[in-house]
Amino acid sequence: MANDAESPMESPIMLVDRQEAARLLSVSPGTIDNLRTRGELPSIKIGARRLYDLSDLRQYIKALKVIHK
Repeated sequence: MANDAESPMESPIMLVDRQEAARLLSVSPGTIDNLRTRGELPSIKIGARRLYDLSDLRQYIKALKVIHK
């Protein structure tokens, strides 16, 4: 039987703008721009908006944990 309830780690929100990405990572929007420009944080562009996938933000955090162990 499939469970339709979402786990606490899942969210109906899939993409966030740079302001929200910055808030979630506790950095400035300029840092988000720098991470994107350096290829460290992928983004997608839909129309005029550049958006960030929450799974990419989580993956970035995981990578930092490995680097700083």
